[in-house]
Amino acid sequence: MKQILTTLLLILTFSVNAQIRDTVFSVDLNFDRNEDKISCTYNENTLEFTLKINNAAVTEKFIDSYDCAVEVIDINRNDNLKEIVVKGYGNSDQADMYFYQYINDKIVPAGHLPSNFGIEVTGNGKITEYAWMGFWTAKIRYDFDTKNKTLTKIDEEFYEVNQECEVTAPFKLLVKRDDNSETAVTLSPKTKLTIIKADISPLCKYEDGSDDDFSCDWFFFKTSDGKQGWCRLKDFQQNVDGLIWAG
Repeated sequence: MKQILTTLLLILTFSVNAQIRDTVFSVDLNFDRNEDKISCTYNENTLEFTLKINNAAVTEKFIDSYDCAVEVIDINRNDNLKEIVVKGYGNSDQADMYFYQYINDKIVPAGHLPSNFGIEVTGNGKITEYAWMGFWTAKIRYDFDTKNKTLTKIDEEFYEVNQECEVTAPFKLLVKRDDNSETAVTLSPKTKLTIIKADISPLCKYEDGSDDDFSCDWFFFKTSDGKQGWCRLKDFQQNVDGLIWAG
């Protein structure tokens, strides 16, 4: 619960000029010293929103949303453009985000992040997304190409987890991220563990053939007495206690 509250606080911390739905406000979006009139209306029945900036308008549809808000951020402080984020709040308060810029009296799409618990921008051309991963939050980074109006995920080998738990049923930690790897240690019930980091690149298949993004992820553990090793989520998920599953 502590991590969930921290994540929700991040959403509030990184919001700039946040507005509730169906409101109107003004911001200078392109540093021309003229304030631009921004409004956004939302239809909760169709999940569609209409963003208006001065005399321009664009309509888009959320994947799943019960409410809508508009924010203004500055991803790249050197491009003389601010970004408008239209955010739809979905299940467990995860957000569906559409990014836009206002150029030559037109609203220009600039990317989409479909499900997250907030973003952070510092003006360096990158976005940090807080993505809920079942019992932990991954900080996923994106490069923003202001010329081509695209967001590109920056793939990283490991993501920091730092979650504590306790063994309830025996399972093995492996020396390497390989199902055929030698065993580093077989854990006994009541062993205290810290999950240090994760490799979220592996992909499994469900029985119906669809992609399973989580079950095969590798996690690196360290015991309270210093032993360490790797284990896939599907091999320890039911064998530990203390992880907060939500989302």
